[in-house]
Amino acid sequence: MVFKNHTFFSYVFLVAVVILFTGHAHGAGLCDNSPNKQVCYSIVYTRTDPRNASVAACHKLISETKVATVVAQRQPKSLEIDICILNFNNAILQVKRALNGFQAGRYGELKVYINATQIDYANCDYVFENYGKTNPIAKSTKHLKDIAGVGAYLATLIQ
Repeated sequence: MVFKNHTFFSYVFLVAVVILFTGHAHGAGLCDNSPNKQVCYSIVYTRTDPRNASVAACHKLISETKVATVVAQRQPKSLEIDICILNFNNAILQVKRALNGFQAGRYGELKVYINATQIDYANCDYVFENYGKTNPIAKSTKHLKDIAGVGAYLATLIQ
């Protein structure tokens, strides 16, 4: 009977250790102070290195900005939508510049260019607000600003 209890406690200890290490391996620490933990977890997933997570955030930002561009192009033609599409295209260029700087070892450029994308997304919202109209793609711009915020946050973790 004593042997069974000892074996049981060994298994409990082993399971506890596996859970602790698995939780850490899924990048839990990278998202602890993120402005949007849910978005951060979706980007970080199994990454534990902030450099890899930052690159993943950039790729996610490019991908989701392309999706938002398609959503914008499906809206009725208007000056506001055209401005949003221009801002989205500029945001993609900014993220590509961030990645190029990052690959060249200029890590400071990563946050600067990702912050610039946040301005591009905000400009889309602003143009609708300025003309007193409701932004039909507001959910898209919010989503993009959330991803950019996480990307900028992850960039601060790189030493």
